[in-house]
Amino acid sequence: MTWLEYNEALQELRADSEVVVGTGAQATWRLRRADLMPRHFIVAMTGDGVLIRPFSSEAVVTVNGRQLPCGTPERLQNGDVISAGSGEFRFWADAPGASQSGLKAPVVAHLLDVHGQSALSLQRTSTGIGSDESNALILDCDGASSFHAEVRREAGGHVLRIPESAVVTLNGRPVSSPILLNEGDEIGLADQRFRYTQQPLGNDIVAAAEQRITSAERAEAVPALARQGKASTASELSPVVTLRTPMRAVAFVSSVIAAVAIATLLFMHHGP
Repeated sequence: MTWLEYNEALQELRADSEVVVGTGAQATWRLRRADLMPRHFIVAMTGDGVLIRPFSSEAVVTVNGRQLPCGTPERLQNGDVISAGSGEFRFWADAPGASQSGLKAPVVAHLLDVHGQSALSLQRTSTGIGSDESNALILDCDGASSFHAEVRREAGGHVLRIPESAVVTLNGRPVSSPILLNEGDEIGLADQRFRYTQQPLGNDIVAAAEQRITSAERAEAVPALARQGKASTASELSPVVTLRTPMRAVAFVSSVIAAVAIATLLFMHHGP
């Protein structure tokens, strides 16, 4: 017999059949607590062996730490470790081996700002990146959309996910499909660059759970405007501002003259 194992539960793989693993009603093996998509991956028994493939391009699946390409089935070998969502599976070609159950510590990783000495800790299940204030990494720079990207803890590591409208590069190449990050990968977001690492940080690098990154151009412009505002005099202000005081003075004098004239006429009219 051939088996898939998850958290000490076994799913038998029968000849000339396939098992769809996911959370939805159409999944053959439904696992509600593994952070899977409704139909996440397929394992099929064929004449060529046992084959596995992601159900769609949005489903990230790894075998022994390597991400599987979408649309191309790969053959499983006895003892292979399959990671998807927050779940870890084992493939057994005959009798199940020693149980691999037990909670594993989450992978510790950071995004390093390549222009500075700061690091964003990827300790959340989902780390949002963009200009919206709800993101863990706020990009206060030109070209950043509200929700520009997401780094999600899944498939035994961290996966970079990109909305359809966002422009993101990985090691200098545009990416649009979810991709498992590897040590040293450089991510381009708007005009910022970050490096993914699971290595310990240096003593001179400060890690944080939340950060705001401002582009160099905007960071230089803000102090310049502040200095200009402090040094401004009346002669540097716009004509609209400088003319307000004389116009108000003229209006005040005119109103006083009109009031005196009216009072004089009233006195003459009621005089003896």
